Amino acid sequence: MPKSKQKLLIIDGNALIHRSFHALPTTMRTKRGEITNAVYGFTLVLLKALKEFKPEYVALTLDKKGPTFRHQEYKEYKATRVKAPDELYEQIPRVKEVAAAFNIPIFEQQGYEADDLIGTIARQPGKNVESIIVTGDMDTLQLVNDRTKVYTMSHGLSDSLLYDAAQVEQRFNGLKPEQMVDYKALRGDPSDNIPGVPGIGEKGAIDLLREFTTLENLYDHITRNTKQVTRIKSRTLELLKEHKQEAFLSKKLATIVCDVPLDFNLARARTRDFDTNEVVRVFNELEFRSLLPKLQELNKKLQPANKTADEEQNKFAYVRQHFNYQLIDTAIKFKKFLAELKRQDEFAFDTETANFNPLEAKLLGVSFSWAEKQAYYVQVKNSRSIAGSKVKKQESLFAGNAETRPGASAKAGVDIDLINKELNPIFGNGKIKKIGHNIKFDAEALESNGLRVAGIDFDTMVASYLLNPGTRQHNLDAVTFNYLNYQKISKDDLLGSGRNKISFSQTPAERLALYSCEDADFTFRLYKKLAPELKKQKLDQLFRDIEMPLVRVLAEMEKTGIKLDIAYLAELEKNFSKKIRELERKIQTLAGKTFNVNSPQQLQEILFAKLNIPTHLIKRTKTGYSTGADELFKLKGQHEIIDLIVRYRELAKLQNTYIEALPKLADKAGRVHTSFNQTITATGRLSSSEPNLQNIPARTDEGKKIRRAFIARRGYKLISADYSQIELRLAAAMANDAKMIAAFKRGEDIHTATAAAINEVPLEQVTPAMRREAKAINFGIIYGQGAFGLSQTADIPQYKAKEFIDKYFKTYTGVKKMIDKFVKDAVITGRAETLFGRIRQIPEINSSTLQIRKAAERTAINTPLQGTAADIMKIAMINVHNALAKFGEDAKVLLQVHDELVIEVKDDLAVKVAGTVKAEMEKVIKLKVPIIAEVEVGNNWEEMEEVK
Repeated sequence: MPKSKQKLLIIDGNALIHRSFHALPTTMRTKRGEITNAVYGFTLVLLKALKEFKPEYVALTLDKKGPTFRHQEYKEYKATRVKAPDELYEQIPRVKEVAAAFNIPIFEQQGYEADDLIGTIARQPGKNVESIIVTGDMDTLQLVNDRTKVYTMSHGLSDSLLYDAAQVEQRFNGLKPEQMVDYKALRGDPSDNIPGVPGIGEKGAIDLLREFTTLENLYDHITRNTKQVTRIKSRTLELLKEHKQEAFLSKKLATIVCDVPLDFNLARARTRDFDTNEVVRVFNELEFRSLLPKLQELNKKLQPANKTADEEQNKFAYVRQHFNYQLIDTAIKFKKFLAELKRQDEFAFDTETANFNPLEAKLLGVSFSWAEKQAYYVQVKNSRSIAGSKVKKQESLFAGNAETRPGASAKAGVDIDLINKELNPIFGNGKIKKIGHNIKFDAEALESNGLRVAGIDFDTMVASYLLNPGTRQHNLDAVTFNYLNYQKISKDDLLGSGRNKISFSQTPAERLALYSCEDADFTFRLYKKLAPELKKQKLDQLFRDIEMPLVRVLAEMEKTGIKLDIAYLAELEKNFSKKIRELERKIQTLAGKTFNVNSPQQLQEILFAKLNIPTHLIKRTKTGYSTGADELFKLKGQHEIIDLIVRYRELAKLQNTYIEALPKLADKAGRVHTSFNQTITATGRLSSSEPNLQNIPARTDEGKKIRRAFIARRGYKLISADYSQIELRLAAAMANDAKMIAAFKRGEDIHTATAAAINEVPLEQVTPAMRREAKAINFGIIYGQGAFGLSQTADIPQYKAKEFIDKYFKTYTGVKKMIDKFVKDAVITGRAETLFGRIRQIPEINSSTLQIRKAAERTAINTPLQGTAADIMKIAMINVHNALAKFGEDAKVLLQVHDELVIEVKDDLAVKVAGTVKAEMEKVIKLKVPIIAEVEVGNNWEEMEEVK
């Protein structure tokens, strides 16, 4: 097999600095007031490129202050360029500091531009090195060849594209990379004040070069007045003759010099040897906390694929040498440990289990920590089997006798009955504070093994989420790296990877103990770090009053689960399968051939080649035109096959995701236990997984049929309690809009009231179509939609959508003022906030890129409303849970989906409990509009009757 090429990343520093400065808000500053938007953007792109390409070599090029040889050739070179603000140039030393932290050599040369250095560096490596130029513009496309590619940013910094020769030809309608200088010679480049030939634009330049290939060949034909020249428009020919000198000057100015006398050494540019601690120091100084998880991920990506046993062992040896971690694997050790534990009024704990379902988890051990660098791991007896372990025998990482070494510890550990007897009074003592990271999982795992946990006080994962809701990196490794600059032993370090990967059960106790002790230790350290930070950010009350009490509620809900009608789902599966087969036959009949409807490639061929459906609106991917849902939506009405494909996909997704999957997830009692995720969505809403119950379409016929499968057990009923239009009620109250408040107080349907207002008709004359449009407007407005977005969701022309929005704001003037205030506040503070103090950072609100800024404005509008609704629902869940506690097993909260709670209740208590639930939900917050919970009771989740 041919050896794969090594990669050299050449960073176009100036292009990235300028693009970042203009793409990101100038409000990005440290607490000291130092502006950091350009260096942040540069660093973000650097991390992205390092992760994507995993290069062996990296070099950074920068312009050096002063004129270049191009200024000597043409005094007006770059003369029209507006000087960038000093705030941009002030950040260049910081960019150099970031590069130095990554051990990236920097190249600058008097008299030359960075592009010339890039060209020179790209041409130097041998044939086994591929150069990838990372830039913010397309000036270097002329360098693309079989050994050089250009990786450029677009849409600010959000998108990227890798240009090889084929991509260049596609972008410039057939022009090759080497023709880019001729293209600039004809078209010019206003940004550099390269004159070109006046009157010749992009299309004209491309047409000429497709005909004549090069500038020299073009003018040779003009001089000889060949037949080909007669095809040039007379006016264009005049311009070419008149501006020949400018054309050749422009080509000289546009040509990148590839033989700069530069002291470049490939070995100097070798990567993978940077000091992570130094990079973390720089990031912390610049307050780039959001980039720390990306750095941690990059570290893993750049690690050699095959680590030696010594390298792996070193991580564990470091922990052993620097921290006081103890393995508790005998009754005697356990007794001594208990004496210490009983003296603590707070401790962090972590569980190790044989699988990742906490409700069925076999406990391997529990770790404890109540002081920095100190932790204990209590090994559960007979819970492991070293036999068949793929881990090589090694020296014990703990001091001790042979009993504590791998292979000799099969009988070691503390009996689970003894653990439960001694630890239950401690875990069950609510006065002793329990700290964990994803403590819901650990509490459920302990309770599945006989240990009830009270006094759940602090979850460092939830704390991290409240402080940084915009990132999903809240796992313990990431949060430890973010806040404590420490790289923990990873699961791959512990278990290995690929064919050599083992399970937790197969892991030697000593290694598992170090891993688990580290988890408990750093969870305790994070608690000490994050608790004051929550107070500082004024998030402590939200954390203490809402998020932490919710942990226990969610754990109880997950434990209880909801019953499924398995027999009904089996019949439903047959019904869906029949419909899907019928749709497949119709699609293939329209296509005129048999093909795999689920294959994007085959679907592309059918839609765009065989049926010739227009593609001008469709996005291209690496494999051709996209057939994704958004793209098919654009093709609606173009061919009847489109609607059938959309319908086919809808049914197939429901079939695969729910109808077939749900029975497999049910336990022996026929109950399914979803996992509620508290730290995922930036607005504060909960999500669920395994299964995801949030995505069941509630209003389609098929969605209703799936909801019908969720049932009450015999002798019980289900209660559904759904907040009525909670976000619109919040909008009315927060906007203090008199008309909207009045409509809600009169008990009017807000969509009908809105339809009447914008169509200028009485309520009784509002048609279903009018109400449908008004509903789209009501929700579209609070989601920050403009005319285009509304036209898409309401399926109306854009001009009509704009008219509706104008009328809407004339009707509800308070809503318009509220929206403007939300955006203005976000521009000033860089964040949005709910009524309960939940925050969401929106740094993009000041972006100079319109598309990014508009998206940020929509976030600023939506977050206070959706986030406050999420807070209200969480408080309602806590209050309902507490109110139902007196009923014991006779009334339990089962599910939370969007604005709805589902409760299972004993038949004879249904009406009483329904009233209790309604009262608790409606009294969460007092507003100028009534908060209404609509309550229904039934035998299954779909077929219910309203309780009045």
